[in-house]
Amino acid sequence: MKSDIYTGEHGIEHILSETERFGVFNKLPPSASGKLRLLAEEMLSLTVRMFDNLKYEFFVENTEKRFMLHLSADTFVSQGQKEKLMSLSTSGENKAAKGIFGKISTIFESLLTGGGEYSQIAEAYCLGSYIPYMDSINITPYFSLLAFQDERADKPDDEQWDGLEKSIIATLAKDMVIGVREKRVEMIAVIEF
Repeated sequence: MKSDIYTGEHGIEHILSETERFGVFNKLPPSASGKLRLLAEEMLSLTVRMFDNLKYEFFVENTEKRFMLHLSADTFVSQGQKEKLMSLSTSGENKAAKGIFGKISTIFESLLTGGGEYSQIAEAYCLGSYIPYMDSINITPYFSLLAFQDERADKPDDEQWDGLEKSIIATLAKDMVIGVREKRVEMIAVIEF
């Protein structure tokens, strides 16, 4: 089943309420519907709240007890928006790339603005056989939380690992994949109940 598609015009609070309602409609208990909403809130706060007037779409779909939250946006933002992102840092550099939150938002931002190391990756993650639902989402993935956790498991003091155990996304989501589909950046969070 798939929810309606919501855009920025609907407003974040409406999107969060509808996400929770989707869980209730699919007979999730209140605590699980709340987790679905919390995961959507984290996705939106890591991404769309950084941009003014970003055109994005959000929807939720499920197969039995697996829910996938989809957030997609055009792969190019204006120079003004790009400059605003950089001005959020006092040094004018992207310092937010520390820890898991920084990594996720930096990858999304980099793919969205068409600049930075992730937009230049020639070879995306080869995750098709690694993640059972990759075939169904049909994106070129540049980041997978599950793969990231596996890569960093033996480096718990690594700066990139910082905050992972406190991350709502890492706690609730089975995986989060960031990639590109048809010139749009897409972030997909997977949660199972």
